[in-house]
Amino acid sequence: MRPTQPLKGGFRTDPAEMDYIANFMSANVDARRWAQAREHEGWDALGCADHFFTESRNYPHLWVTLATLASTTKRVRLTSAFANNLFRSPVEFAQASFQMQALSDGRFDAGLGAGWQRDEVVGGGLQYPPAHERAGRYAEAAQIVRQLFDTRACSFHGSYYDIEVPSLGPIQGTPPKLVVALGGRRTIREIAPFADRVELKVISSATRGGTIDLQALAEVTQADLSDLVRRVRAVNETVPLGLFVLCSTSTDSRTRALEESLSNTFVGGFFGSPTKVAESIAGLEALGISSVDISPFADDTFEHLADLLPLSRP
Repeated sequence: MRPTQPLKGGFRTDPAEMDYIANFMSANVDARRWAQAREHEGWDALGCADHFFTESRNYPHLWVTLATLASTTKRVRLTSAFANNLFRSPVEFAQASFQMQALSDGRFDAGLGAGWQRDEVVGGGLQYPPAHERAGRYAEAAQIVRQLFDTRACSFHGSYYDIEVPSLGPIQGTPPKLVVALGGRRTIREIAPFADRVELKVISSATRGGTIDLQALAEVTQADLSDLVRRVRAVNETVPLGLFVLCSTSTDSRTRALEESLSNTFVGGFFGSPTKVAESIAGLEALGISSVDISPFADDTFEHLADLLPLSRP
């Protein structure tokens, strides 16, 4: 299969004009009101995380929520951030993505991720494969989705998937763009050539064991991010690059504890006062990042950052 080039339209590709994505992450928040508030604040895109639960929160259902965001908004783009490849078939992911693209009048970008959190996968009655198998499944799934997006059909026979789909999605219309979350050497090498946009997961070393390792998080450096940029550019010279950013600007005890434990580290710059976090985000432009997926631990972070980031006001 041929590597694809970025499609026209959608997210900006000039790193001097960064896009800001607000990621919806809580089942306890009204998705309709949340979407209206973010669109009014001027965010470029709204994402929805794909989890069942974590130790700190319950999550909304990915596709139900994205449909709600689509019906509630008019301007912002929408994206799955990121659909968990351990939860569903890549064929179902592609089918849902086609439907979301139609429902949103072409505003949807299909984000696919490998899946990393052990407890929710096992707790949900699913299998949690070892790291090498998760990477292999993800690489094959990305190729299957790419083929479905390009041709509306797929014939694929790999180590993990045997797929025969004669037709999928609408015959007319532009398919969604394929966005992939990458942080490992193998997935960058095998998946980046097929992507319309790559979101770099610089903290992948801290989640590889199936949970967030705070010590590993503290060891992530700006040089690690620059290294990821170089690795992607070696296999796809022109694909737009984004960054997944865990952050919090709240004054709750968890945020204060994270800020203290991560002080003077690259990741620590995304925890603390709104001004500090906004400055850290703005500094990503110089590293070749053209979009930032802001995924906060505290839900009020979006309001705190709205007046500090150069959002696209309606």
